[in-house]
Amino acid sequence: MAGFVGFLLMTALLNPLPGRVSVLAPEQERLASLIRTEQSRSSELRFTADDLRRQVAGIQRARGAPAGPSEALATMRERMGLVAAEGPGLVVALDDSTYEESPSGNLNDLVIHSQDVQAVANGLWAAGAEALAVNGQRVVPTSAVLCVGNTLLINGTVHSPPFRFTALGANLQSAFMSDPLVKRFAEDADRFKLGFKVEARDRLSVPAYAGTAKARFARAG
Repeated sequence: MAGFVGFLLMTALLNPLPGRVSVLAPEQERLASLIRTEQSRSSELRFTADDLRRQVAGIQRARGAPAGPSEALATMRERMGLVAAEGPGLVVALDDSTYEESPSGNLNDLVIHSQDVQAVANGLWAAGAEALAVNGQRVVPTSAVLCVGNTLLINGTVHSPPFRFTALGANLQSAFMSDPLVKRFAEDADRFKLGFKVEARDRLSVPAYAGTAKARFARAG
């Protein structure tokens, strides 16, 4: 009996359900499958959230509720990135190196990593950015930027280089380029020929955050 159960378990491992990858598959393949699954799930949840918002707005209209939020609520929504914003700002673009071989011998030096993205994002916030988006994804307090291979997961969506930052705020460039981590990245970009372009614009726009704003906290068991 034990042998039969073992046979069934091994069969399940080697022959997963359609759309799933065997646990015995290479790690990169399993990670890619997980990304596809989570991205599909995230898209479905965003669609559901948008539909629920429309239903709530319809119920409010039917009951004669005020068409817009109160001033305090509107201010909070702006701070949380739940509404689109426009104004002067900075565009920062990052891309992988044009080199085929690394001067250091390490090919990882030729690609953009999550720590590079995080350094630029933190530098923009420290410079006084009032709103920020990466590849069209609004960055809010609950946003997570995760590196999987040479791709980034931002708000549940998958992105590959180049990465484009749009930051709103007046006179950001000088403070941004003076940030220690940004200066270090600029030096690496020059050494390894990574793409690093910074451009001030008079008018930019960032979209509203489209995901869920619900925060979760750890609880004692």
